[in-house]
Amino acid sequence: MLSYFSSYWPIFYQLIRADFIGSLPLIKDRVIDTCIFVAFNVLISGFLLVGVRADFGIFMVATFAGSACSSHIYSQITEIVVDLKNNKVITYDLTLPIPSWLAIARIAISNALQSLLVSTVIFPFGLLFVWRQFNPANFSAMWFSLFFIISCIFCGFFGLLAVSFIPSVQHLRMAWLRIIYPMWMMGGMQFAWATLYERSAFFGYLALANPFTYMQEGMRGAVLGQVGSIPCLICFVALIGFSIISGWIGVKRMMKRLDCV
Repeated sequence: MLSYFSSYWPIFYQLIRADFIGSLPLIKDRVIDTCIFVAFNVLISGFLLVGVRADFGIFMVATFAGSACSSHIYSQITEIVVDLKNNKVITYDLTLPIPSWLAIARIAISNALQSLLVSTVIFPFGLLFVWRQFNPANFSAMWFSLFFIISCIFCGFFGLLAVSFIPSVQHLRMAWLRIIYPMWMMGGMQFAWATLYERSAFFGYLALANPFTYMQEGMRGAVLGQVGSIPCLICFVALIGFSIISGWIGVKRMMKRLDCV
């Protein structure tokens, strides 16, 4: 198995490297956009909203740190769908001496790495606004790092899965508003899972089928402590499972869509 992958590693590495170099001109703008998004949301949630928990600012910083990579899904999906309907540059990779499934999976991995690079600034930048609400004793660097990485990996493969179901550019907005955005919001973007379960057990259990729930709950547990959150271990294992499922189905459907042999 090791020799199988090692024989394709040089080509795979060069594809990832080319994607990374090609994305560099946009990285600066994406970082600026991300900082603006985080700043406005943290300032509003941490200082202007009335009747919320006292640490709601750091609560939202932790949420964005765990799920901001999902905000890049839309742009990733758009680029691939537009390419599939126009130049089909993606098909060039399928002519290289590398398995089709690996060439397609590389798209998700490249997107995950780009999201990882852009999202790195979120937590330290957001913390500048709410540092008084941050309790270092509750912070777990290990869980924070693990959730940061697995969240980006999941979003990369989830984006690939979403592309496999979107037939045209005209359906992009529909997919975002009807599926991706509701999953993000109902996955606990502004509330803890325990709060949702307390209000409605039905919707609480339903949220457990949503991967964004584990992404946001896990990161908040790493930053705020695990009291009142779904245990980090459960969230981490769940995200690994959702990443594998998304990757498996997404790659299979993309291979069929691109008529891979």
